[in-house]
Amino acid sequence: MLAAGRLADIFGARLVSIGLVAFGISAALPALAHSVAALAALLALVGVTTGMLDIAVNSEAARIEAAHRVRVMDGLHAMFSVGVLVGGAGAGFLRRAGAHPSWILAGIGVAIALSAVVNRGSGQAPARAPRRAPLGRGLLIVGGVLALAFLVENGLEGWSALFLERTFEVSPAISGLGPGLFAASMAAGRLLAQRIAQPSVAARMLFAGVSAAGGLALAAAAPNAGLALLGFVVAGGGLALSAPTLFGAAGRIGGEGGRGAAVSTVAILGYLGFLAGPPLIGSVAGATSLRGAFAFLGVAALLLAACAPVLRRQAGETSP
Repeated sequence: MLAAGRLADIFGARLVSIGLVAFGISAALPALAHSVAALAALLALVGVTTGMLDIAVNSEAARIEAAHRVRVMDGLHAMFSVGVLVGGAGAGFLRRAGAHPSWILAGIGVAIALSAVVNRGSGQAPARAPRRAPLGRGLLIVGGVLALAFLVENGLEGWSALFLERTFEVSPAISGLGPGLFAASMAAGRLLAQRIAQPSVAARMLFAGVSAAGGLALAAAAPNAGLALLGFVVAGGGLALSAPTLFGAAGRIGGEGGRGAAVSTVAILGYLGFLAGPPLIGSVAGATSLRGAFAFLGVAALLLAACAPVLRRQAGETSP
């Protein structure tokens, strides 16, 4: 991601096509592994290429928003959530129908690589020479808030099914609705946000944090699985705004010539939340219970909402 930020400022939209081809090829390779060590190495390659593509796409979206005065970030991230749903459910259906994992990965890899043809020439390389985005207070704050948002998002996505199974003793068919409905709610929230008037960065993050905290509180205290699922939906609808809002803010802080470097800096800081989330939530659950872990995530979501005034100052917004 660190290297991709600099490359995005040099190659512009062309890095999106390069990233699609590289990721498409690497996505098919894990099926060729015949040992744990080989699988680990190939998955590391997948991580490198998806990290590069992540930065390339978000940087290009930020450039398009700045150059054409349009909004695309919410819709872009909505399609990511749609991809989570389609990928998870589609792979499951194909496996049940008898498809071998190598066939599935190869098909996905070809589809990703071919999408580079559609994106060819979709943008231009930056006209100005790239500059290094300073690791200033603004980027550190935005990156830290993104890490907090990713911690909550990862906790919900990764632990919701186990929470339903262990707390309410439901079947896997029901527990699987946890991450599924959460992802669907995030997709719906982002699609809706794309169509409504753009509020301030602070207002969006305040809504994201309060909605996520309310949904998590409902899930943690729910007497049955139905109310817990409703809590996941409410939380997902709020958290839907966090990533597109903060990536967009990073692009504006970076400005022309340093947008890619700024997005990559914030993304690297943000992904620390993904790394810290599983062991942290597991430790809280071990010390208390899964309900206690979800209450902990609710407190983290409240901290996310509390960051709104700080983000307002960094974005140069005035109080309403």
